[in-house]
Amino acid sequence: MKELDLSSYRKVNESFSRKMVCRIGIDCGFFTEMNYMVNAMLYCLDHRVKFLLYSEDANFATGVGWTEYFQPFCEEVHERFHRKYNFHKMPSWKQIINGCRKQKSMNLILWKLKLMLRTIIGRLITFWTYRECVLLSQDVSVDTDRHYIVSELEINGSYHEVFALLTRMIWKFQPEILYQKQKYIDLLSLPTLYNGIHIRDGDKISEAKLIGGTQIMQLLPPKNNLCVFVLTDDYRQFQELQIKYPTIQFLTLCQPEERGYNHKTFCQMPPESRKEAIIRLMISVDFLLSSHAFVGSITTGPNIFVMKLRVNDSLVRAVDCNKENLEASLSLSIDARSKISKHNMQRKS
Repeated sequence: MKELDLSSYRKVNESFSRKMVCRIGIDCGFFTEMNYMVNAMLYCLDHRVKFLLYSEDANFATGVGWTEYFQPFCEEVHERFHRKYNFHKMPSWKQIINGCRKQKSMNLILWKLKLMLRTIIGRLITFWTYRECVLLSQDVSVDTDRHYIVSELEINGSYHEVFALLTRMIWKFQPEILYQKQKYIDLLSLPTLYNGIHIRDGDKISEAKLIGGTQIMQLLPPKNNLCVFVLTDDYRQFQELQIKYPTIQFLTLCQPEERGYNHKTFCQMPPESRKEAIIRLMISVDFLLSSHAFVGSITTGPNIFVMKLRVNDSLVRAVDCNKENLEASLSLSIDARSKISKHNMQRKS
C-alpha cells in the first residue's frame, strides 16, 4: 500500500455523518496514548465515523494539545466536559473480576461502576452539546486480527499495516520541533547510519522486569555497529554502555541528572519542563524510527510504537520475544506482554 495522503484522509473523514471524539493524553505515557488514538482513527474509518480530537488538557501538553508538537490532521473540539467524561475504554468484567481476586478487594468493581455512571452522564452531556449521538473514547475498540479495507483511501491490509500507514501520516512535526530536531542532530553529530536501542528504567519495574543494556546490545548485528543511539530514562545506563563497549560510539538525548522516569513525578513537573522532556522523547523515537537496526523490549510504549511501524523490518528485534511471535505480541495488554517477556528472559538466563 502507498503512503496515505493527508488531504485525502481529511476528505474521507469529513464525509462521514456519525461522529466520535477521541481524547488523547488522559493518564498514560505519550506513546500508549498515541496507540489508543490511532486505534480510534482506524475504528472510525472502518465504521464510517468522523474522527474528532480533544487534546487541550493532554498530559504531554501545556494547554494547546496535539498541535504543540504535530501538524493538525483533523478537526479538534474544545468542550471542557471531555476532561471528565471522555476516557479510555474500561476493562471487561472478566478482567475486573480477575483483578479483584488477585487484590482480594472490591475496589475495581466500584471503580468500574463509577466509570459506567460517568459514561451515562457523558453521553447525555454529549447529546445535549452536539444535538446528536456522538461516540467517546470508551466506546471504541479494534480487532487486531482483522483485515481492513477502506476503498476510498486504497487501504487493504492487516491491522499492523494500516496502523503504520495512519501513524506515519500524522507523525509530522511542527516547524519548531523540526528545528529542535536538527539542533540535536548537529549537537550529537548523528551519522546517517546508526543502530538504535531503548533501555527503560524508573517506574516500569512495577509492570515488568527491567532489562539491561548488555542483554539488548547482544542482539544488534555486529556489522555497522560503530554508532548506537540510546533512548533511556536513566543516564547511568548510558554510562555503563560506554564503559562496557569502549569501541562503540554511543549517543543519547538523556540528561546526566535523569535517574529513571516516574509518571507521577513527571505530571507534577512545571509545564515547560514537561514539554522539553517530551520533545526530547519524541525526537529520540524519531531517531529510532530511522535507525539501521533497532532492539528493545515488548514491555514499553516507545518500543511498541517503533516495532509497530517497523514490524516487517528484519533488523527490528525484541530482546524478550521471538521474531515469529513479535507481531502478535505487539497488540496484547501490558500484563500479557510482561508475562511473555518474563518467560523468554528466564529461558535465556
